[in-house]
Amino acid sequence: MIAPYLRVVPENRSALRFFTICARNFLPGAQILCDSVRRAHPGAVFTVYLCDRDMGYDAEALGMDIEPLEALGIPALERMIRTYNITELCTAIKPYCFLREFARGPEAGAGTAEQSPHVVYLDPDIELFSPLVEVAEALDAGASAVLTPHVLKPAERAEFADDHFLRYGIYNLGFIALRATEAVADVVRWWARRMVDQCIIDLPQGIFVDQKWMDLLPAFLDGVHVLRHPGYNVAYWNLHERRIHGPDTALQCNGQPLRFVHYSGIILEDVEQLSRHSGMFYVSNSFGYGPLVRRYRARLTAPENRRLRQLPYAFFWNGAGDSNAHTPGGGGAPAWRRPDSFLFARQAFSLEQYLGYLSAEAREIESQRATEAALTPRGRREAFEFTCYCAVCGGRHPMVTSFMYSCATDGEGNPIPNWREHIACRSCGLPNRVRASVHLFLQEFDPAPDSRIYITEQKTALYTLLSGRFSRLTGSEYFGNRVPKGAMFDGVRNENFEALSFQSESFDYLLSFDVLEHVPHPERAFAEAFRVLEPGGSLIFSVPAHLDRYPSTIRAELAPDGQIVHHLPAEIHGNPVDEKGGALCFRHFGWDVMDMLREAGFRRPFLYHYWSREFGYFGPGQALFVAEKPR
Repeated sequence: MIAPYLRVVPENRSALRFFTICARNFLPGAQILCDSVRRAHPGAVFTVYLCDRDMGYDAEALGMDIEPLEALGIPALERMIRTYNITELCTAIKPYCFLREFARGPEAGAGTAEQSPHVVYLDPDIELFSPLVEVAEALDAGASAVLTPHVLKPAERAEFADDHFLRYGIYNLGFIALRATEAVADVVRWWARRMVDQCIIDLPQGIFVDQKWMDLLPAFLDGVHVLRHPGYNVAYWNLHERRIHGPDTALQCNGQPLRFVHYSGIILEDVEQLSRHSGMFYVSNSFGYGPLVRRYRARLTAPENRRLRQLPYAFFWNGAGDSNAHTPGGGGAPAWRRPDSFLFARQAFSLEQYLGYLSAEAREIESQRATEAALTPRGRREAFEFTCYCAVCGGRHPMVTSFMYSCATDGEGNPIPNWREHIACRSCGLPNRVRASVHLFLQEFDPAPDSRIYITEQKTALYTLLSGRFSRLTGSEYFGNRVPKGAMFDGVRNENFEALSFQSESFDYLLSFDVLEHVPHPERAFAEAFRVLEPGGSLIFSVPAHLDRYPSTIRAELAPDGQIVHHLPAEIHGNPVDEKGGALCFRHFGWDVMDMLREAGFRRPFLYHYWSREFGYFGPGQALFVAEKPR
């Protein structure tokens, strides 16, 4: 409840828009922040920018607008992911989030058309207790930016003394508010450029992520307002000068309204210590801060948040330096990190998002095509080899590539390999698309050895490989009416993807790699996949797809009388149970496949798209589709 005596921001002022940045496991914290913002500023726009993979949670149930990392259009994103630890990356994307919020403009709820939007960033471990009246007033009065210093008076004998802030920065960047003017945007673009490779924790060199860079802000902009209000940014580093008091409905700090508390470094497992960064203050001696921490900790650790808090970080926890002094891990000791075989894959939820990637990354894509051309022999059609790392069988191996099924030539008339179907590892024998699909499945979903997995193949090298890793793997092939569905034929299970024999909710994962194009009615297959998956289970599949267009290309259809109607020349693919006859391809999928998945009941289907010289994943339009059944 908001204290009744506090001033409310008048309706004729520009509304404040808020955003935060976090990984998936801190979405419960972001939700507490969101709820507190909406209580203090009813109707305010609040956005979470996810510095992680956009999966593993129900955004609708959380009740927040969650934007994926890819929405920011950061050109150097892959390099930043590989270089930065979690603290560095989450802070490095902050200026890009501001630029996106500026670009959204008044129509996104930022006031009237005549007013510039005021955008406020808050760390996800913050909780508001009353409206940010002083911030709104300063920005409406013409301030270009609002900052809060770590401390308001000299801290000569405090646990965090004056010299700490010479190293960490004068202002705490857990909060910053900016006015969307062109002058401010110019400085934010400068800030974004610095964050590509200089958002690091290097205290001996005088850099602490983004905070030290903002010490320069008053030199670069007129009208930077330094907010010296004790009710803002109350945290472990300034408890020596702050006293929280009063009833819950009207909390104050040093006699001023309490605006927000910053629970930085909170230890969820310790009921007495306030922060992992402080050895002086505890619940019992924190001048009113401790009870707020105890209540906040109870909400974060509530049973309904346990699964979210346990979600692994998709990128590198400790970054390239294998150290993250500002997050758990024993004062910088190595903690969990992704294996060396990590594949960076972008996500796309819509055709527009994918086309935006093609436009923004045109130079990178041109470089990829040049790399492929340099590896391809000119003037001959014999098979050739080059060495790559195989993430499926482990280690560097020769990759065999041929010109079989080549359907394109370069500007000089030389054939271009059908990269998707070839680049087979000499060790495991799996081609490009299959290796990449398994790679992403193992990396992104981390399936347990006893996960219940159904894969729509059985007479393949891939099935043999996975059966040695997963004890509850089920495979099948399609033998038509030779035996009933669910029955065995020569030791292989017979299943029709359009009418599976399994009981509902039988599997955690359903894998299908280049099978659905041979199914006459894929919408029926998607409905069956939805039925047999456990709530929270995932359908993961690859298909031939045109990622630059919406409608699927229908090559053939199955008429009601059982006859096949061809709209294009018959395209026959390999078939492990009919090597001579093969399998007819009914369609090449477009983005309408997402509509089919949603109609089947799946939520927020998306695709991973990728390219990698390191792993030999070549060719344009490489993609793996993912759809999750709601819990």
